[in-house]
Amino acid sequence: MRVFSAMPRGVRPLAFLLLALVACTEPPVEWSDEAVTPPGDPTVDSLSASIVAPTPACVGSLRAARAGTTLYAVWWSPRADSSALLVSARSPDGGASWSPISPVDTSDRGATGCLRAPPAIAADSASGYVHITYGMTAPEGAGLFFAHSMDRGATFHSPVPILYGERLGYTSVAADGDRVVVAFEDPNSTTPRIGLALSRTMGHIFEDRLSVSNDHGLASRPIVTLKGHTIRLAWIQQTNASEPGVLRARAGTLH
Repeated sequence: MRVFSAMPRGVRPLAFLLLALVACTEPPVEWSDEAVTPPGDPTVDSLSASIVAPTPACVGSLRAARAGTTLYAVWWSPRADSSALLVSARSPDGGASWSPISPVDTSDRGATGCLRAPPAIAADSASGYVHITYGMTAPEGAGLFFAHSMDRGATFHSPVPILYGERLGYTSVAADGDRVVVAFEDPNSTTPRIGLALSRTMGHIFEDRLSVSNDHGLASRPIVTLKGHTIRLAWIQQTNASEPGVLRARAGTLH
């Protein structure tokens, strides 16, 4: 089992890393076999498509999640130097009015403008926590990152790395209580693959990283959900880049 500890970027104290080691004699997730999903495309996000960002936003970058009656949104806001700000806001009335904008991550050093994958967001109505994942070129290097708010989106803690790698892509995040799961397009695999990062501490530490998709074809656009200990993961799989993809899915039990 590979163990990964998440701390604010650039911080790697040995004591913290030692605390992150988890003794475990069984796999962290017990998976079902892969299957083609039934009709309906879980990668279609009609909620996000219906919302207009309250500040300038990269086209197609806004992602939204609902918790109770509150709507939470995150999006990339372009800057003049072709980098971007990652910002968030919440709305009590379905997007008609918004809270003040909250910065999620302002350290982007990329020069791709709005040619970047959208972030992902999940909101927990019971705890009030908001979780966000995204790919970005940070000062210390490109990778996939996680940030969360513990005060209903008013402020966000310092981002932590999920995985470093140059090929930035789509992510998906889900949470239930203390458990957080992040699905991602692996930024380091030779052939596009789907990976999963697991946290049992609300995202403060990601104890495990797993490869989930098989080696047959190209895997992209993951969508993950979590209810209790049950993970459901879907993604698009292609034989090659020129052919249409099919939706593949797996269910797993988080130990």
